[in-house]
Amino acid sequence: MGDLTTLLPTLFGLQGIRATKERGSFVCKTKNGAAKIHKTTDHPQTIWARYKLLNQVEEAGFPFADKLYLSAQEVPFVLLGRETYVMSRLVPGRELVLDLPEDMALALETLAHFHKAKISKPELNTTPILLTEVFASEISLLAKTSRQVGKTARLSDFDIMLIKNLPKYMLLAEKAVEQLNKTNYANLYNAAVQQGAVCHGNLKEENFTMHNGTCHITNFENAAVDLQLTDLAFFLRRYAMRSQRDIPLSKLIDMYDNILPLPNSASEIIHALLIYPWQFVKLTRQYYSKKRGFIPGGIMDRMQLLLNEQEKYDAYVNR
Repeated sequence: MGDLTTLLPTLFGLQGIRATKERGSFVCKTKNGAAKIHKTTDHPQTIWARYKLLNQVEEAGFPFADKLYLSAQEVPFVLLGRETYVMSRLVPGRELVLDLPEDMALALETLAHFHKAKISKPELNTTPILLTEVFASEISLLAKTSRQVGKTARLSDFDIMLIKNLPKYMLLAEKAVEQLNKTNYANLYNAAVQQGAVCHGNLKEENFTMHNGTCHITNFENAAVDLQLTDLAFFLRRYAMRSQRDIPLSKLIDMYDNILPLPNSASEIIHALLIYPWQFVKLTRQYYSKKRGFIPGGIMDRMQLLLNEQEKYDAYVNR
């Protein structure tokens, strides 16, 4: 196959450039800036959709997003054996620090500007679905899991933890669905789908790059057409779970609202999405989808951490 540090740049049309291998990626320095070549498990059709989306985002006046580059074959990927590679713009800088107020302010302003960009008919290979339907399905699954665990003769530590805490989390889930159903969430969602509103879908700290007073949003692999309030709520939940929670939630929402005014009942929708027990549901699903002999030890630790922090989290999102 040859030396990938020279072969990959060549396949992406970069003649005479040797890449540097860094953390599983190949970094290329060009006259137009740095670029990163890395493996992906995405289907070529999905990569094409993301390439077109990111171009649309830039054309809509938002320059602070990922950018994919075409290969020498004029496609946004390279197939090499059984591997697929893509090349994206590499922005220098550091990842977002949730406990830095200036970082949070800049990230929320940037997110609002991204959501404000008007993108015409994004071609994303995703199927929109109402969160109320997702939540109802997950609540049903939790109830089913509880019944199955109740019939188990020999309970594991996780089983005991689930039985003890499930009633509280079921109430939170049901309350979130009830609250969403009292708002105009469904109407806003349907309007967003009709308009082709794009969400990033994975707003973690590592997907914000801070550099010289600018903030870039990266890694759009989970981008989807959806109500953009869900993007905002996901990011706020990330802050509430992983920071010292020094900035009031209302102030964070105002930082976004100052750039992109929020619709009526936005606060109620965001609150419902914050109280829904996403992490409890996720960890429960992960645990019971595994064979008992192959349970990752980290699941127990993550569940215990969630339970330990729940009271502080609830106090923050409800004040």
